[in-house]
Amino acid sequence: MQHNAEAKLDFAYKYPFSSEAKEVIAGLEGKGIDTRQLQVGFSRLENELRSGAAPGSRIRGLSSVKREHVAGYVYARMLVSAMDSEYAIGRFAEAEAKAAKEALDLDTNDSILAIARELGLGASMGNGTYSMRVEKYVSVPKKTDSMKLVNQRLTNGIVLLGRKDMLLLMESAIGQEIRGRLPIERLKLPRQVVEMAKALKKYEPGRELKGTGKGTYAWIEKLLATPISDVRHRSVNLIFAPYLMNVRGLDENQAVNIIIDYIDKCKQINPNTKINEPYIRYQCRYAKRKGSRPMSLSRARELLAETLDIS
Repeated sequence: MQHNAEAKLDFAYKYPFSSEAKEVIAGLEGKGIDTRQLQVGFSRLENELRSGAAPGSRIRGLSSVKREHVAGYVYARMLVSAMDSEYAIGRFAEAEAKAAKEALDLDTNDSILAIARELGLGASMGNGTYSMRVEKYVSVPKKTDSMKLVNQRLTNGIVLLGRKDMLLLMESAIGQEIRGRLPIERLKLPRQVVEMAKALKKYEPGRELKGTGKGTYAWIEKLLATPISDVRHRSVNLIFAPYLMNVRGLDENQAVNIIIDYIDKCKQINPNTKINEPYIRYQCRYAKRKGSRPMSLSRARELLAETLDIS
């Protein structure tokens, strides 16, 4: 896409991970700290860790605010890298990808295709339908069963997508792109960023979880990072759904996506499972409605005794 300076800034503002944004903020990461922009980045990341939401992108005019917004993204990347936390990086990438999808939903087909090209998807469009080669489509992780290849329209090795499914795919691809470029090497991070990032550690699971006591549920985060081959149904309804909904306080979609990602990893060990998105969503809703808490560590040890050593 050809952009004049103002259009380029607007594009960078909506998609701060894009090459357009890299041009707008070229060299920023290697220069001195701008205290105001660092604070913008801190607030951005703090909100993403707390609520899972990145800033919106609907400001009209005010070029200085847009530049600050893009710079804030850069500082947020530095801060989340300094946290040295896979959870924080995942949370950051998920929130930024969601915000980008919302921006794309209001944007033109040309913008969607431009971002798709940057992500290496090689997408094109004709007759109101997006298309890309099968190998490009399968390279992107899918959050729902409906997005799996078996459920898509195919013709001669090409996947055909409507706008809604294309945007869902883009969200996953953007999250994958952002996550794949993190963390920034710690030696490249300014000391002020490293020090400021310490204040964000309280948002990591297992730390200061409201109403639970410090570290009470750290073992569940360990379990979420460790795929298992069996007792996955009971782990979902007795551990993960209550924990994510009522301890971490995530919304339904966030909780469902985390569990889907976990089950997908489990399938690499043992693909035999009937757990699907409707089941996971039902368990999350049920846990929220009942206000249930996850089973105790002692009971979990009994449940998972032959599968995993947790402590």
